[in-house]
Amino acid sequence: MIYLIRHGETVWNGERRIQGQTDSPLTPRGLDQVRANAATLAREIADPGRFALVASPLGRAWQSAVIVAGGLGLDPRGIAFDDRLKEHGFGSLEGRTMDEIEAEDPGFWARRAADHWNWQAPGGESYALLDGRVGAWLEEQVPGANLIVVCHGMVSRVLRGRYAGLAREETLVLSESQDALWRLDGGRVETLVAEDG
Repeated sequence: MIYLIRHGETVWNGERRIQGQTDSPLTPRGLDQVRANAATLAREIADPGRFALVASPLGRAWQSAVIVAGGLGLDPRGIAFDDRLKEHGFGSLEGRTMDEIEAEDPGFWARRAADHWNWQAPGGESYALLDGRVGAWLEEQVPGANLIVVCHGMVSRVLRGRYAGLAREETLVLSESQDALWRLDGGRVETLVAEDG
């Protein structure tokens, strides 16, 4: 069983700034989102000690994983990090707002949408490349292992799509919510909406 959590809202999320593999800090709202997800998870899991906590090493995921560990009474020193869980790389676009990019290159986002799976930012990666590294991570997991994974929006989409055997088009429209988490079990993906305390 895998519980999948996206990091909380960051400053750049709020500014509609492309984050990719560059970091910005969690906002107060983002901290609340992670705490709510941790509280929901604590109600779901009778024995958190039976679960391994794995995270992307990027700062926003690492910070979120530490909060999740605390909410479950787990030692944050036990968090395992895996580079394959890093967010989709946006290369030279990271740090720029979506509006800035469109203003400099009209039609940019429409061109991306036309071949969303294979489109690749300069110096970045495509969903196809992301799917390769995330899929390799998923295939290595021992059947029946109990995991809590703290990662990113696009990584979460690909993991859920891979796990459920979805088509690319279905994967690309999956939610990237920071106010929910997902339970992956028996080939099914269930959304759990976070509730406070």
